[in-house]
Amino acid sequence: MAKLPATIDPTLQAADAALVATQDRSRRKYLGMSAIGDPCERKLWMTFRWASQETFDAPTLKRFEDGHRAEDLIIARLRLVKELEIHDREEGGGQIACVDFGGHFRGHLDWMCRGLIQAPKAWHVGEMKSSAKIAELERHKLNLGEKNALQAWNVTYYGQAQCYMAYQGVERHWLVCTTPGGREWTSVRTEFDPVAFMKLKAKAERIIFSDEAPPRIGDATNFACRWCHFSSICHENALPDRECRSCLHSTALREGGWSCALGHEFGTTCCDHRWLPSMLNAVQIDVVNGADIVYQWRSNGEGWVDAGSDSM
Repeated sequence: MAKLPATIDPTLQAADAALVATQDRSRRKYLGMSAIGDPCERKLWMTFRWASQETFDAPTLKRFEDGHRAEDLIIARLRLVKELEIHDREEGGGQIACVDFGGHFRGHLDWMCRGLIQAPKAWHVGEMKSSAKIAELERHKLNLGEKNALQAWNVTYYGQAQCYMAYQGVERHWLVCTTPGGREWTSVRTEFDPVAFMKLKAKAERIIFSDEAPPRIGDATNFACRWCHFSSICHENALPDRECRSCLHSTALREGGWSCALGHEFGTTCCDHRWLPSMLNAVQIDVVNGADIVYQWRSNGEGWVDAGSDSM
């Protein structure tokens, strides 16, 4: 019998296309505690300054959806343990939030719990992650011990854990890791490290209130840079989005919110927008007409002028 030819289902293909087209494109208005552990401060700064809006393909969106749905599934299973007390909402019904720096630095934890069989008296910050790398976490627990496993497995998750413990005033974190779909799971408990947290808090403060982009962590061949959404802005001639946050006239206020040095209403891009120079892979050469900035690309030496929306 002849082998059936490989085919593409046009209906499934259309569903994937619709998923991509309808994805949420709203921008996060704060620096997330879930990301503060990322080793690249420049990436975090570019994200906070809305340098470019990231969009995702269908497989990535499906992974996100798996993770969100697994949270409710895992909490429901954990509630079957009678000894375990779980709180996954504020009194008003919203997610349990951690906030600092006038709201510029935020995080939302999955739950707080008390009554773990292995540690019945201590309150723990509870967090759920869906990951295909669950076996790696198990290996780290075996080789390094449980309290060191999370940091070795994922420094970003470790940073998130330290922040949530600090802002909730507890000294234990319990991460439940599941395979996609929630069929297998494991866990790891992590202790609060006040030194690690203070470093993360200082890092967040630098990123939020600095008008200068942090240094690049490597050149365009760096592994992290090759896969970064901002690589073309940092290492090539791509231009950032024209948003108030990417403008050199904008300032993040300590008490929260933003201000424009020219007095414009914040949040509406205008003809006075000029990119923050350190955001670009270019050298500032001159200023003409009192406002237009002359640049030279680092990549090829060509000159150009940032004259607002009339540029390029």
